[in-house]
Amino acid sequence: MSIAGEGNMNKVERVTLVDGRSLILKRANPWVEKYPHIPAPVERSLVEACFYRHVGGTKAGQQMPAHIGHDQDHAANLLADLGKGRDGMALYDGATLSLATLEALADWMSALHGLPAPNEPLLQNMAMRHLNAEHIFDFPFAPDNGFDVDAIAPGLQKIADEVKADQPLQGAIQDVKALYLGSSAGVLLHGDLYPGSWLETDQGLFVIDPEFCWVGPPEWDVGVLIAHFMLSRQPAGLIEQLLMRYATPLNRPLLNSIIGVEILRRLLGVAQLPLPYGLSDKASLIGQARELILKGSPS
Repeated sequence: MSIAGEGNMNKVERVTLVDGRSLILKRANPWVEKYPHIPAPVERSLVEACFYRHVGGTKAGQQMPAHIGHDQDHAANLLADLGKGRDGMALYDGATLSLATLEALADWMSALHGLPAPNEPLLQNMAMRHLNAEHIFDFPFAPDNGFDVDAIAPGLQKIADEVKADQPLQGAIQDVKALYLGSSAGVLLHGDLYPGSWLETDQGLFVIDPEFCWVGPPEWDVGVLIAHFMLSRQPAGLIEQLLMRYATPLNRPLLNSIIGVEILRRLLGVAQLPLPYGLSDKASLIGQARELILKGSPS
């Protein structure tokens, strides 16, 4: 048994069988694996198993690792091993997203969001949504959070304090939070579609880690993904290419608000990314995010 990549939420291990085959064992502890001081609901493993059951046999499911089984006593899922693959984290270090990967991501979202809305309470995933909401909408903007972003980029704390004091901006962020926690209808969402949530393999692109899934507006998945295009400084034309390929009408003000919130929380909150640039670039991204949010009108 060996560690299978860096786990953020869960402990992920590769299990090698006596016949040489390998599987992935994904276990949920009552804390965030990367940040053990943050409690997290262990029932996320059951939610993830439910997600895999819901997409099984669909086009969306074909672009995910096969789900072999779930052990509730150990809060563990057993998945097919996709073998040697590379996630999208190199995008933050200057790599450019390929057209093939962009199309595969858009097609996967279209397939997932096109499924019949699930009538399964587990997939509302409220415990994980409350955990996520704290770190998306609240902690990064709390005046007394004690998180020194100057340690990440000297001078960033002054900008963070300005963001925290911007009442129209904070009101708009809380509007998105109300939608995030209040939605009980819509489409099945991945919930955290950033470059660490897909693998490119010899068999094509696979999406992984749906433990943040929920049922809500499709703008959430699309917006989070676009935010990471911007955070990784992808060519601007890729955003419109993604939207054209996805080809489903979206609420653009809501989409803009979600993009902006995701950018801000990644620059000012705990869930930091390996971004290799300094204050001026981060300040520019924060300015773009503020503009996107204040132009948005969540409903």
